[in-house]
Amino acid sequence: MKNSFIKVWCIVLIAFLASCQQSNTGYKLSGELTGADNGTKIALVPFAMYDAKAEAETTIENGKFSFEGEVPEPREYYLVLGNKEDYYRIMIENTSIKIKGKVVKHPGKEGAPETSAFSEMEVSGSKSNDYLYSQLDVRNELDSMYNAIHKDFADVQALVAKASRARNKALMDSITSLPRYAEFAKADKNFINTVEKRYNEVFDANKETSWGPLLMLNLYSYLTPDARPTFENMSKEARESYYGKMVAEDLYPANRTGEKVPGFTTIDINGNQVSLNDLIKDKKVILIDFWASWCAPCRKELPNVKANYEKYAPKGFEVLSFSIDKDPKAWKKAVAEENLKWPNFNDLNISTLYKVKAVPTIYLIDNQGRLIAEDIRGEKLGKKLEELLGD
Repeated sequence: MKNSFIKVWCIVLIAFLASCQQSNTGYKLSGELTGADNGTKIALVPFAMYDAKAEAETTIENGKFSFEGEVPEPREYYLVLGNKEDYYRIMIENTSIKIKGKVVKHPGKEGAPETSAFSEMEVSGSKSNDYLYSQLDVRNELDSMYNAIHKDFADVQALVAKASRARNKALMDSITSLPRYAEFAKADKNFINTVEKRYNEVFDANKETSWGPLLMLNLYSYLTPDARPTFENMSKEARESYYGKMVAEDLYPANRTGEKVPGFTTIDINGNQVSLNDLIKDKKVILIDFWASWCAPCRKELPNVKANYEKYAPKGFEVLSFSIDKDPKAWKKAVAEENLKWPNFNDLNISTLYKVKAVPTIYLIDNQGRLIAEDIRGEKLGKKLEELLGD
């Protein structure tokens, strides 16, 4: 009887300890944000080079919010405020994490509604977050250097800006021949070299672990083939890590010609629900263009797209424009200004689906949704359409 009691007690104790251990796995992120309105949305979004989907969402009530979950290793996330009004990067690890700060309001521009932003954010409980920000501190150092240079040479930059606005080549030539301009050019070149040197020091110090590629993703605005030697100098563990695979995907893009692009259903500018299949079934070649009202290169390319649309639309060419504008008014204004006659959409979920990292991003597909070409613009677009739809 006594032995049976002991056995039962041991089983209960083991179960209790197991339950305690289970409850301690994962993370709990508790936040306090003064100044936030009750019901303000806040989301936890995985860090990515494109606009990723939220992994968890909640609302701020009485200045507080919380998230719970589990990560396989320390992972970078964004806290996203409201309707993507502001972002705050944070490293999540399986522990209790606290974040405190403020939400401040900014008036909208040109009649747009006011926006909210994070301020004075402090994180405790995440050692990986402390380390991330210690490594990203190089940016503050370089920002200070950049601001000092541009303050010292504000006079030269004002002259250059004036000549550029006037499109006065003679004036520009006279400015660039000044000794003062030569000093500015030398300081600017030294700054660029310093950026490269300091970034490489950070990458080299972290090349043995996944921190190396993660910091590449954070410090570079975008990755080009020039960054391949840096990545290839990292350890196998770093290159094959979660963030290493992210870097490799950008540095060594696969040829996706012939693959089907993702299907979707969305709402057009007139409020009609349409699917990709609806939009392309009666066409031959379709250009999917991701752009924004504020994107100068996007709008610079539009006359070329319009010219090709006028020429090839009767032969089965269609354009689908997807704006990533957060302000629908700015999008509709730009559509009207540009007199875009093809279907237009403002659905950020589509840019997320297509993993759009920057605009402009362009896909040329057939009426089965198969990819013909990527980021094709200028003369290349015209030549490709002539090849596909010409007589």
